[in-house]
Amino acid sequence: MSIIDEIAAEVARATVKFPTWPTDPLHAVAVLGEEFGELTKAMLQLTYEPHKTSAEDVRKEAVQTAAMAMRLLMSLDRYTYTPGTQHRQGDAL
Repeated sequence: MSIIDEIAAEVARATVKFPTWPTDPLHAVAVLGEEFGELTKAMLQLTYEPHKTSAEDVRKEAVQTAAMAMRLLMSLDRYTYTPGTQHRQGDAL
């Protein structure tokens, strides 16, 4: 199986498991960020604490990160690019 096929299969699996995707771009990029964080952790552990992970775990996390990047890309034209509501915090200090 090629890397592209592997990523496509992960996109399909993730879409079945989590069929909805955030409408706003900040939540969508947060999902991607969470996956990238898991990849970063696995890579750090393989480098400095190899007894806690494996090269296969790193590959799995890399594929999942790529799949979430694909899902983000697939929705670029559907995001609502508007600022969220904001509040002042000065009153709380």
